[in-house]
Amino acid sequence: MNGISGLELVSAGTKTIAVWLLILGLLIFVLYALKRGLFFRSRSKKQMFIQVLSSFNLSPKERIEVIEISGERLVLGVTPGNISLLTRLKSLRSGEGEAESDLKDDVLQATNT
Repeated sequence: MNGISGLELVSAGTKTIAVWLLILGLLIFVLYALKRGLFFRSRSKKQMFIQVLSSFNLSPKERIEVIEISGERLVLGVTPGNISLLTRLKSLRSGEGEAESDLKDDVLQATNT
C-alpha cells in the first residue's frame, strides 16, 4: 500500500502536538512578560511624574487618594465612573522623608477649612 503507516501518523501527530505546546508556552510567557512590564520598564518610583502617596477605601468601589504631581499634592475622590478633585494640599515640606502622620494632618486641615 502507498498510504501512511500507523507509525508515521503517530510521529506526525506527536510533532504537531509538541509544536502547539511550544507555541502556547511562548504565548503565555509573552503575555506574562507584558503584564509584568519585563519588556518596557517604566522609570523608578522616585522619577515617576505621578505618585500615589496615600489611599483610603470608603467602600469597595470608592476611595480617597492623595497623589503628588510635579511637587503638588492633590486629594482626589475616586469612583468607578469619576475622579474628583477634593482639595489641594500645601507644597512639600523641607524634608523628603515626611511622616505619614504629617500627611494625615495636612489632609484633615485642608478638609476642615
